[in-house]
Amino acid sequence: MTLQPDTKVLVLGGAGFIGSNVVRALVARGIRPKVLTRPSRSQTNLRDVLERIELVHGDFMDDNVLRNALRGVHTVFHLITTTFPNMVTESSNYDLLSNLLPTIRLLEMSRALGVTRVVYASSGGTIYGEPQSVPIAEDHPLAPKSAYGQSKLTIENYMSFYARTTPLEVSILRLSNPYGPGQNPFGAQGVIAVAMGCLLDNRPIKLFGEGRTVRDYIYVDDAVDAMLKATETPPGVLNISSGRGHSVAEILEMVERVSGRRLERQQLPERQGDVLVNVLDNRRAQDALGWVPRIDLREGLHRTWASMQAAA
Repeated sequence: MTLQPDTKVLVLGGAGFIGSNVVRALVARGIRPKVLTRPSRSQTNLRDVLERIELVHGDFMDDNVLRNALRGVHTVFHLITTTFPNMVTESSNYDLLSNLLPTIRLLEMSRALGVTRVVYASSGGTIYGEPQSVPIAEDHPLAPKSAYGQSKLTIENYMSFYARTTPLEVSILRLSNPYGPGQNPFGAQGVIAVAMGCLLDNRPIKLFGEGRTVRDYIYVDDAVDAMLKATETPPGVLNISSGRGHSVAEILEMVERVSGRRLERQQLPERQGDVLVNVLDNRRAQDALGWVPRIDLREGLHRTWASMQAAA
């Protein structure tokens, strides 16, 4: 079903980096989405569209809040995550209570309340583990090296179960490494935003090992475009990525060239649990969605740097 101005949409985590960009894209289509976010969450990312959305304040773990947010909704974008790759091992119980169990309740409530489609943002960067071949296709074995990736895989399995056994349609999008304007420069993820924030604040960036880990980076507008297209095409599991790999060391050098500034590095030991190379094959998404990533890394870095300078 094509998203129309009268389509009832709920964005879970819509005040975050990716979520706010999804919200903005929906508003551009004439849709007035519901946005579920914690009362304590800053609404800075939504300041330009606050009059054109319906804010629902509450906790994803609160059944009553979630049920009320879902009433009358056709499509749900599930972008909430309460943990990050380097913290789940130390907080597995919290991950279970704040991510897995609420997602299962989301699926059950969605089925009961007549939601048609759930689009879930999974982690293409952690769910596959060490690659047997590169680029990594969707049928690659799933053997996460981190508890965070294992959590994402468990959620995917529940999503697939509900897709098999109920009328609920589920699109699972395994995102690579989204970046772009609005990403938190003080966050636990997002080396590009963190590096640019370090430049603006004159602080060193933490560099684990020699920066040899290779990832592919996708500009947030391209990721959002894929997410919206996923609501209008048959459901399934798709990698959403640029399909091009760059090492962290390369990224930092590119950030320096774009900014014209020197970035100080704080050298730290290699981080345990990191996969050395993760580059996703996006050809299935191109075929299934009629989608291609349009913003190359150089252009994306320029746009991100200009946005961060303007906001500083």
